[in-house]
Amino acid sequence: MSNTEYYVNRRQRLAETMADNSFYFVCSGNMVESTDDANYIFQPYRNFVYLTGRQDVDATLVIAKINGNVNETLFMHVPTERELRWIGTRFDAEEIKAETGIANLVPNENWDSFISRMMFYNDVQTVYIDLARHNMNYPANEAQKRANRLKEIYPFLTIHNAYHTVCKMRSVKDAAEIAAHRKAAAITEEAVKNILANMKPGMTESHIEAYYDFVLKKHGCKFPAFTTIAATGKNACIMHYDHNDTVTQDGEMILFDLGAQYNLYCTDVSRTYPVNGKFTEKQKMLYNVVLKGLEVAESLSKPGQLKGELQQISKKVMAEELVKIGYIENEEDINKYYMHGSGHFIGLDVHDVGDYSDIVLAEDMMFTLEPGLYFDDEKLGIRIEDTILVTKDGCEVLSGGIPKTVEEIEAFMANAK
Repeated sequence: MSNTEYYVNRRQRLAETMADNSFYFVCSGNMVESTDDANYIFQPYRNFVYLTGRQDVDATLVIAKINGNVNETLFMHVPTERELRWIGTRFDAEEIKAETGIANLVPNENWDSFISRMMFYNDVQTVYIDLARHNMNYPANEAQKRANRLKEIYPFLTIHNAYHTVCKMRSVKDAAEIAAHRKAAAITEEAVKNILANMKPGMTESHIEAYYDFVLKKHGCKFPAFTTIAATGKNACIMHYDHNDTVTQDGEMILFDLGAQYNLYCTDVSRTYPVNGKFTEKQKMLYNVVLKGLEVAESLSKPGQLKGELQQISKKVMAEELVKIGYIENEEDINKYYMHGSGHFIGLDVHDVGDYSDIVLAEDMMFTLEPGLYFDDEKLGIRIEDTILVTKDGCEVLSGGIPKTVEEIEAFMANAK
């Protein structure tokens, strides 16, 4: 199946959920000014990408279902001659139609007349918008502005938010998505190995990070999946540390939380490595506690497993191990060292959409597991995270090729120098 067929199939599945005499629309998003005459890097709305494969600024997909017939229209900004000259905007209508499988391509200027005709000639009663809203105080985006205007002009309309419908579709990956994730994981693996081959005490965290960034750029990844964490020593006990400006010291561990993004599909991996390539006995002991918590949870990751239970399983395993080595007296004492969840869905977003309330894992879902322990007194934070694909009978760890055991890490770093 071609990528175009995947996009067509996704839109067909969405149309099947729509009432007759209705239409759905989703906007790609607009540029946002940062400072002076510059803009923030554009990030397209992921549901738009999921349904079209496009990452265009200021585009809108419309799916109309009228008298049982489904029609699709893609509204786009047609660049001016100046834009073509100054910023190199590319626009090939036939290519866009072939990539998306959408035959009806319309300039944005025709939006009002398009909606007017559809409302006048058809008994449209329902409109589906696609609106993600994490905070009610966020300013209205283009989708909300258009919904508000439709409701004002056509007060009889019933407006539904189709965001969760599309998100539910996104929670199970198709073959094209899985292939993109595999590519992102492979790039991440190469990038982390490049770090290990070049890292040594005395480098700053950002110097080490640069070896990772180089591999991503080499493979055409314009941006990582998220801001890289490269946290040495006590910095690793800060959950979202991202200054990456500390000079690494001999004998310290460094925690990486990173991942490549390929065609917007993400990998999320955490590894904790000795800067000099060799664990101390205490580092090895505590590292293996976290590793066992991860390995047990991964071994139980399969269809039918409650995702939320995996966090509790890994936490209990780590607590039991800490008691065994005498680091804590009671299992409850692990709460001094463990203070975050143990994983999330992953896809077009790093923290991807999906039902996080007692969701039962199903084949072709993708998520992460990331147990961690943080020892302020030891100036040591350890987090180990993998990107995981649920298979028919179990799971596949897509990031499994990235050195993870003490033996793998020490051997790789010794041989790479």
